[in-house]
Amino acid sequence: MNSGTFTLSRSVFVSAACLALAIVLGYLLATPYSYTTLTAFTLFSLVVGFPLVVRWHYVLLICSWNALLNTFFLPGSPHLWTVMSCLSLFISVLNRAIQGRSDYIHVRSLAVPLVLLAVVVLITAKLTGGFGGRALGAETWGAKRYLGVLGAIIGYFALTSQRIPAEKATVYAGLFFLSGTTAALSNFVYAAGPQFYFLFPFLSTELAVGQAMSQDTLLRLPGIFLACMSAIYYMLMRYGIKGVLDLTRPWRFVLFLALFVFSLLGGYRSAVLLVLLLFGFQFYFEGLLKTRFLLVFLLATVLTGAFLATFANKMPLSVQRSLSFLPIGVDQQVKNDAMSTLDWRFQIWKVVLPEVPKYLIFGKGYAYSGVDVYLTQEAMRRGLYQSYESTLIDGNYHSGPLTLIVPFGLPGLLLTVWFLVFALRVLYCNYRYGEQPLRLTNTFLIAYFLERLVYFVVFYGQFDMDFFVFTGTVGLSLAINGGVRQLGEREGPDLLPEASDAAVPAAN
Repeated sequence: MNSGTFTLSRSVFVSAACLALAIVLGYLLATPYSYTTLTAFTLFSLVVGFPLVVRWHYVLLICSWNALLNTFFLPGSPHLWTVMSCLSLFISVLNRAIQGRSDYIHVRSLAVPLVLLAVVVLITAKLTGGFGGRALGAETWGAKRYLGVLGAIIGYFALTSQRIPAEKATVYAGLFFLSGTTAALSNFVYAAGPQFYFLFPFLSTELAVGQAMSQDTLLRLPGIFLACMSAIYYMLMRYGIKGVLDLTRPWRFVLFLALFVFSLLGGYRSAVLLVLLLFGFQFYFEGLLKTRFLLVFLLATVLTGAFLATFANKMPLSVQRSLSFLPIGVDQQVKNDAMSTLDWRFQIWKVVLPEVPKYLIFGKGYAYSGVDVYLTQEAMRRGLYQSYESTLIDGNYHSGPLTLIVPFGLPGLLLTVWFLVFALRVLYCNYRYGEQPLRLTNTFLIAYFLERLVYFVVFYGQFDMDFFVFTGTVGLSLAINGGVRQLGEREGPDLLPEASDAAVPAAN
């Protein structure tokens, strides 16, 4: 066969394949909202876009880390960041094997506890019921929670598989946090009506459920809360407290204040607690305690408190619920609702704490029976069980330490503490000795890590859902700094937390 005939045959084959594909896709479009159509188009997009994924896998990992998006076409609909972590790490390892070189950032004090923790998780899962899941048709559930912990560990190694160029560090860090604004899509889609519900397979339906269940009482918008918090994180990372309060750019403070107010629509007291914790830590690490900004902050706090004390009971009920723990007057119904959830948590802890010694040596794991959950929920509906009984079965104890030590015992707890302590040390070294252009970013990362750690330990946490926050934060810090910075590596003057006002660099 000559070359001309071969070229013609290839063209005919390609044309026939494209025609057949067009017919199939056209047929599927006749039912655009069906699961089969969505799956087919998603897989088609993945196949067509695979070269782009190989080229931009690391950027996609950064952009998906805090995004509340699901890969619905996979069993159990895992979060997008989990899938991208596995895919990015696989591509990075493959590139290392093919090219014979690696930019991998290795920190032994972090890698060892993470690897050992993964071993503890796998052994615990194997000996306590396996990795069965509802999506796999198993009677034993809990696989997605194991995936949350293992995905966080894999994600750390994926993030540290290469260094982010210095000129792109701020952009990548911004994408890392701004991806969290996708949480608002769930509330927007629900508000837009049934014609947009076909998008829910990609989104977090739990956020829309929270909106739907509260619309007849005090309307709560969990997705708006998370999206606004992500934007607040970005502003403090990009500009710092000093930049946000810069009187020559008043739009920054107005935008920050607006984001904070809208975050209260979620009805979560954590909106206030998280911002206060972050402000406190970042205020210290920016070296503002002995500057005029302390007086400005105290004055703004007093004025805000006076405003809330005067107008709190006239605000939307969801906003009042977010402020209900403060000593101000709010609607009594809202206060009762907030107090009932607090009492509910105390009841859970009262039952769980005596059980902790049973799981110190060998953890309970995440596996639980779907039949038990169903029967317990039925008993709760009929008033035969307390309202917290189903929570005791699925292991969401609304306490960070309890959701760690009960499933994985002392081995899991000690390994996690090992990782967190050295992660904090890495963040401090990069904050103290990092390059000057990354000063604000490194300052925010250590403040953000401490904010989430304190909140996880003291107020609320769920280990399988929060661990990726800690691995992601330290992984991003290592990637943008090229590892752990040490004394003598920093460019420019060394700034201590107690630096004078004049020594604090102005925001970009």
